[in-house]
Amino acid sequence: MTTRQQLKDAISDNEELNFVFGQAAAEKIVQTADVTQEQLIKRSAIVCTFTFVPDGKPVRHYYDPQELEQWALNDIKPNGIRSPLWVRPAPNQSGKYELVAGLRRLKAATILELEVIPVKVFDWDDRTAFHAAISENTNRRDFSALEELDNTLRLLEIQLGYDTEEVVSFLYRMNNATKGTTNQNVLVSEEAELVQQIFDSFGQITWQSFVATRLPLFKKPAEILNAIRQGKIHYTKGILIGSIKDEYSRQNLLQEAINHSLSLSEIKERVKALNDTKTPPKPLNLKQRLTKTVEMAKKNKMLWNDPNKTQQLEQLISQIEAIVIN
Repeated sequence: MTTRQQLKDAISDNEELNFVFGQAAAEKIVQTADVTQEQLIKRSAIVCTFTFVPDGKPVRHYYDPQELEQWALNDIKPNGIRSPLWVRPAPNQSGKYELVAGLRRLKAATILELEVIPVKVFDWDDRTAFHAAISENTNRRDFSALEELDNTLRLLEIQLGYDTEEVVSFLYRMNNATKGTTNQNVLVSEEAELVQQIFDSFGQITWQSFVATRLPLFKKPAEILNAIRQGKIHYTKGILIGSIKDEYSRQNLLQEAINHSLSLSEIKERVKALNDTKTPPKPLNLKQRLTKTVEMAKKNKMLWNDPNKTQQLEQLISQIEAIVIN
């Protein structure tokens, strides 16, 4: 875990922060890419190990197979790969190159069985490679909410030296401090300053919005997360559907929302109707029924003023007494 002294040193090192965070970081990555010469290498020499990412996964989760194949056949095949992939020398693999950005293009090249691929080779460390991967992918296509969640947490893990649970806990502590429900010293800590720097670096979302709209995704059922990850449904709709406790109802509404492209308001109406449906009361046992009936009889003043009903009650009570005594 990063020590407080290391955090303090990192924050005070303006030159380092300018490279890792903020507009200067993205500009320097772009400048480096612009002046780096393009070259051709064998596709087989590119490895997708993603050692610069904490969990070893690409910054993008999902590519639709049909869309990818159509793009490969209709664009890449006639026009070639016009934008070179970003790679770096693969750690501990002589003669190999680790993919930093361009997985979609690499997948398309694999579909077309291309032997060589245009690339730009960079001598980046793990932190810079990860930042470059996020920056390059963000410029090409907006991240989904889940991709944004995972990649932001990954970056926070790297910079703070925390694991995922520690990062999430710290963000909630910051959020609680802004509401005055916990000690506000956390907001002026070195860690909080570093968190602010990281969110400022990309300018897509504030850390407060991240806590409010992204972290809740962690609590949603697996089928909801998979649908969001695969781009089948927007995360705001997924969060709503995920609030339905009954699994059968939740899965049915999810499928309906996907198949019929339900609007957010339509989903809200269905979720409200499902959540407002009360579970039928559990049947009372015989003892409970007797107790409840006696209590209701005591409170019913009209009952005791009706001679016919009191006569019926007297007969029933006599029968009950006979049963109980015997």
